[in-house]
Amino acid sequence: MEMLIVVAIIAILIAIAIPTFASSLNKARVATDEANIRAGYADVMVNVLLDDNYDAENGNASTAGQTKYYLQKDGSVATTDTNAYKTQGKNDSATTEIAGQKVGAWAKDKKVTYQYDNTKNQAVISFE
Repeated sequence: MEMLIVVAIIAILIAIAIPTFASSLNKARVATDEANIRAGYADVMVNVLLDDNYDAENGNASTAGQTKYYLQKDGSVATTDTNAYKTQGKNDSATTEIAGQKVGAWAKDKKVTYQYDNTKNQAVISFE
């Protein structure tokens, strides 16, 4: 009888611990996604500033504003999605802010894209 009670207590503890552990894993994946998205954003801004067609004083970017950038698996950005990074976690928070802009929620396995906005002088982050 005592053995059954011990087994029941262990089963209850496991039933409590598994959802908590799964939630912690997803939070870690979302934090990794946020860091990667932030690094990609910085890379896009460097690409825009290094673009010969970009006029920093007047905010004119003839080609940079028309280019869609994809976050790559190595943390860089490229204009093609051949080696695109896909989000690892599912973010349910609609108030998520990265690099000074509200990006909202995203699903797992989404590609991260950036499009430079001349009027705001920032890259707009989106998911596809």
